[in-house]
Amino acid sequence: MSGFYRPPATRLVRPTRRRPAFRAFGPTIGFLALALAALAGALVLTRHPRFAVRRVVLEGVPEARRAEAEEVTDAFLGRPLLFVDLDTAVDGLAKRPWVARVAARRIIPDTLVVRVEARPPVALARRGADLWVVDRSGSWLGPYAGRALSGEDDYPIISPAAGGPGSEDGVSRGAAFLVALKAEDPALHARVSEVIVSSDGFAVTDRVARARLLLPGDPAETPRAAAAWRAWLALVPDLGRRGLPVDAADLRFDGRIVLNAPPELLGRGKT
Repeated sequence: MSGFYRPPATRLVRPTRRRPAFRAFGPTIGFLALALAALAGALVLTRHPRFAVRRVVLEGVPEARRAEAEEVTDAFLGRPLLFVDLDTAVDGLAKRPWVARVAARRIIPDTLVVRVEARPPVALARRGADLWVVDRSGSWLGPYAGRALSGEDDYPIISPAAGGPGSEDGVSRGAAFLVALKAEDPALHARVSEVIVSSDGFAVTDRVARARLLLPGDPAETPRAAAAWRAWLALVPDLGRRGLPVDAADLRFDGRIVLNAPPELLGRGKT
């Protein structure tokens, strides 16, 4: 039996269609698509109210300075959160004399947090007819607003004496003395209501004893001044029993307490 003849199979090869235009413009179209997507995303972030600053949280700002801080930070309300210039937010508050350090951060989607480290006030100082708050270096932090600056709004007053050091130098020396006294003896520091700074010492008003005490004028001598103050306090009951004045004392001398006494008691002005 003879087999059938089968011609060899041929494979039909279809000619490929060339798409020169697609190959040429494909990357460009892809790039444009990505650019349009990025533009759309940027528009959403800049225009959509969901990503606008709706809250500014102030941390570490003393209550008396809150209105002042809000005056600076409220300018960022309504701006796109991700495009807020944090350096501008920081610099605006850093220029305030009561600010030691400041930092800002974003919380998506709508919150700006500003953290402030305020210079702690140590005293009030007379500046003309007004009272100003000063820090430990005697720097003016701002006018005293007559309300709490912190949880312990009970500050001594620094007053440069007439004919004494200039206002700036006197306030600086008075602040340094109060800082040293608080570190040396916090209980004595709590008794101070006013410090008058003269060229040769400090006239401290002890509000508990209701007395004016003259102390050495160098803050470095605060330990000696505190010891003399304590010695005077120990003598106050006996001085009162003897009829000697307890409303003033000069403690600037080593080993001596000088009292201002009426001449009829002592025959001299001082002893």
